[in-house]
Amino acid sequence: MNVIKHRIMLVEDELITALDIQRMLEKVGYSVTATISSGEEAVERVSQINPDLIIMDIFLSDDMDGIEATALIERKVDIPVIFLTANADTTTIKRADKLKHYGYLLKPIKQGDLNSIISTALQRHEIETNAKNSIRH
Repeated sequence: MNVIKHRIMLVEDELITALDIQRMLEKVGYSVTATISSGEEAVERVSQINPDLIIMDIFLSDDMDGIEATALIERKVDIPVIFLTANADTTTIKRADKLKHYGYLLKPIKQGDLNSIISTALQRHEIETNAKNSIRH
């Protein structure tokens, strides 16, 4: 049985956290195509990398946070995004919820939570894409 190796772009500015998440992703067979530390770079490179899914930290240390980066990415490509946060206040959650996203992962991340949300996001995105395509035809 062939297993599809989904490609994930990780946007996380804390190196230790990024390495830990990458290790967890690879442990269950995902391919981390890029680990990016800034929102600007994520927006610039998403079309080149062409991942199946993006895990986006909401709070990035540069001028563009993960919510703004996701809004710009949404204008370019249709790729599911899962937000990553250690603690998000109500205002931040409201900003994020204005965008199309596939859920939140809370730091520190647990392997089971990571597996579950990615699987759900990929399935939901596939169903939505198939539905859009069937309406077009």
